[in-house]
Amino acid sequence: MRELGRALMDVLLPEGGCAICGGSLPSGDPPPFGPSSLAWEPEVCPRCLDEVFTQRPRPSPLSAEVAVHLDGVVTAGSYAGALQSAVLRLKAAPDLRLARFLGRLLAESLQAPGLPAGWGGIVPVPLHRSRLLERGFNQAALLAAELGGALGSPVLSDLCERVRATPLQSGCTREERARNVANCFRLRRVGLLGTRPLTFVIVDDVVTTGATAGELARVLKAGGAEVVWCAAVARAGSMM
Repeated sequence: MRELGRALMDVLLPEGGCAICGGSLPSGDPPPFGPSSLAWEPEVCPRCLDEVFTQRPRPSPLSAEVAVHLDGVVTAGSYAGALQSAVLRLKAAPDLRLARFLGRLLAESLQAPGLPAGWGGIVPVPLHRSRLLERGFNQAALLAAELGGALGSPVLSDLCERVRATPLQSGCTREERARNVANCFRLRRVGLLGTRPLTFVIVDDVVTTGATAGELARVLKAGGAEVVWCAAVARAGSMM
């Protein structure tokens, strides 16, 4: 079924069109959408870019439970419109053009005032090995690779692992989400936390209550991390 889904994506969103909607891309240099000084490539059409950049990146308030370990969450916008389409497309297939755009969008978000100026490591939320074998890729790892390249920060994909499979979080209450991810991560390479600065950013595609990022932040801080933020493409719901 996953292969069929990827084939349908190839038909509906052909290579060379907009990485989000599949529409036509303008020829020549892209217009200067957004305030970023990063080098944007013309992978997304002006309509989708305009919709994405109407949502300004900002830190999101955290619940007291999540804030115990997670220092902050920043997203590029709400889980709707073009951002929702982009997240769903990247979940369906490992589109490197789209991952490149979204990774740079995350880099833009992490340049917001009040955030740490440098990161000791970029940590994608790991999948359980059974889920990774089923899907064939981890979209958070794709985003982290592009984010690390844009920021010049090391990507620590093998720093943590998910030691047990967890049920899908969609439709779960805040309390159920927290129980589902409790003790599901562990550090694999503790020595990597000897790097400086001891500031880390967890990367995911969507954040809802912050339970997953909060649990991963707990593990990182138990291993010596001092500051842990989460950067996600989209925010679904409230984390309060």
